[in-house]
Amino acid sequence: MSISPSKQAVITAYRNLLKTQREVFTGDPKVIQAAAKETYSRFMQYKNENNVDILEEKLELADQVSSLLRQNGIKAVKEEDTLKLRIKEKEGNERKIRFGDVGSNL
Repeated sequence: MSISPSKQAVITAYRNLLKTQREVFTGDPKVIQAAAKETYSRFMQYKNENNVDILEEKLELADQVSSLLRQNGIKAVKEEDTLKLRIKEKEGNERKIRFGDVGSNL
């Protein structure tokens, strides 16, 4: 029998996801709010779950989503006739954000 994930582990995973969303979607409060709402909804679906295996699986999923967003975050913002891309790239231990034009007359 496995030991149940602690309440603190759940809170930590939840806060980590919210922090990641704020970092990845900086400057877009609507997206941050929608992501936070979805995260809250997903966590609340399992608030009364007692199956340790399911809880551990969901905590692992939360960690994977956070890592995926941090490593592969791409965001397009429409500005007049152009899309501006915010691309996160990993260079060694540093993360670099660059901006560039990717289209016109959109």
